Amino acid sequence: MEFVIFRLSIFRNRTQIATLMQYHQWGMNTKDQSGGKRMQVKSFPGRMFKWEPQTNALAGSVLGLVIFFLSVAMIYLRRYVWVSIIIRDLVMILLLGTGIPLLVINKEQNYQGYGLHFKKWYLYLPLNLLLGFLLLLLLLKAAPLPADFVLTTELIWEIVYIMLAGVFETIAFYSFIRTVIERSLGIIPAILITAVFYSFHHAGFQPEFGKLLLVGILYATVFRIGNSALLIFPFFWGVGACYDVIIQSQKISAIIYPELRAVILMVGIGLIVNYLVVKKHKYTSELQDEEQNGE
Repeated sequence: MEFVIFRLSIFRNRTQIATLMQYHQWGMNTKDQSGGKRMQVKSFPGRMFKWEPQTNALAGSVLGLVIFFLSVAMIYLRRYVWVSIIIRDLVMILLLGTGIPLLVINKEQNYQGYGLHFKKWYLYLPLNLLLGFLLLLLLLKAAPLPADFVLTTELIWEIVYIMLAGVFETIAFYSFIRTVIERSLGIIPAILITAVFYSFHHAGFQPEFGKLLLVGILYATVFRIGNSALLIFPFFWGVGACYDVIIQSQKISAIIYPELRAVILMVGIGLIVNYLVVKKHKYTSELQDEEQNGE
C-alpha cells in the first residue's frame, strides 16, 4: 500500500493518477507504450499471434518497403557508382535505417522496449561471443579460407564498413521493424516479416534471398529471445556478415571505396547519436525544471 501511495505522489495529472489506480485495482491491465491503448496482458500463446493494428506497424512496414525499393533502384544505377553509394550509405543506412528509427524510439523514450539497452550485458555479450565463435567454426568447415588469404588494409576497411552497416541492420530490422510489427501481429509474424524485409533489402547488392531469409529468421529469433541487440551484435552478426561478404558469397557486389564510405558512416552515426544524447539531456533537464517549479 505504501508503494502505491508513493507511485501516486509522483503524478500531478489526475488522468495519470486514475490510470495508475485502475492498474493496481485490476492487476491484469497494462498500457501499450507506443500508443497508450489499454489492453489485456497476453498469455504466451496469445503473444505469438495477435491482431491489434497500430500506426507504428504500418510505419515500420512502409520503411521496410522503401528500403527494398531503394535497393532495387541500385540494380539499375550500378554504372552510376556515386549515385549508388549515396542511395546505399546516406539515404538507406544513415537516414532511413538509423536516423528515423532512432528518432521514433527516442520520442517514445523506450530504448529498452526496442532491445537497445545494456541490461544483462554480462550475460548477453558472452552468449553473443559464443554464438559468433560457433558460427565461425561452421563457416570455416563449410567454406574454408583460401590458401592465399591475406588480411590486407583494404580488407580491414571493408570489415569496418560491413560492421557499421550492421548497426543499420540491427536498428532498422531487428530493433525497430520487428518490434512495431510484433505489437500489432505478435512474435512469430514479426520475425517472419522482418526476415523478409531483411532478405529483400539485399536486392541491389546480394540477391541471395533464400539464404538471407533464413539468416534473417535466425538473427530476429535470437534478438527476440532476450529482446536485446547485444545477443547478435557485434560478434554473432559480425562473424556471419563479414565471412559471407568477404569469403563465402558468390553474388555479392564489390565494396567500392571502403575507406571513404566507412568514415562517412562513422561520422554520420556519430552525429545521429550525439544529437539524440543532447536531445535526451535537454528533455531530462526540462523535466527536472518542471519538478522544481512544481515544488
